[in-house]
Amino acid sequence: MKRLFIAAAVLLFSVLSLEAQTTDTLAVSHADTGVAADTLAGKRYMNYDSLMTYLDGQVHLSDSLTKAMTGQVDRNRGRAAQGYRIRIYFDNSQNARTVSEQIVDTFKVHHPDVPVFRIYDNPYFKVTVGEFRTKSDAMRFLEAIRPEYPTVFLVKESFSTI
Repeated sequence: MKRLFIAAAVLLFSVLSLEAQTTDTLAVSHADTGVAADTLAGKRYMNYDSLMTYLDGQVHLSDSLTKAMTGQVDRNRGRAAQGYRIRIYFDNSQNARTVSEQIVDTFKVHHPDVPVFRIYDNPYFKVTVGEFRTKSDAMRFLEAIRPEYPTVFLVKESFSTI
């Protein structure tokens, strides 16, 4: 009797879990949305948060949400995150300053979306690129630029989150 009860409970649970995995579609009439109902068939109708209003194809945030977001940004402005950058140049020769400037300009032309940092840490001029949160992302980019810069290496640094 106990085995029968357990088997029935397992069967009921599996049927209910399979039922929960089916997707719903919501039929919306054109009167509610101003769009023909057949264009919304099979799509979920999105509900917006009460702090947001949908007007003229754009989402406008309420003042309280804007203030909260601005406050959060201000509180976190000084925070630094640990991450990885890639050092593409490191030298202390007499022409290191000129060479580092040329490398920065060349890198910006080939990779305009990647941030470039040139610093002077006595007596070295250093050029580092990127702001990667994970080592795997940094290594992937490092291997991609290694043909251009054969002496590149990974550097763990802190950088601003904002």
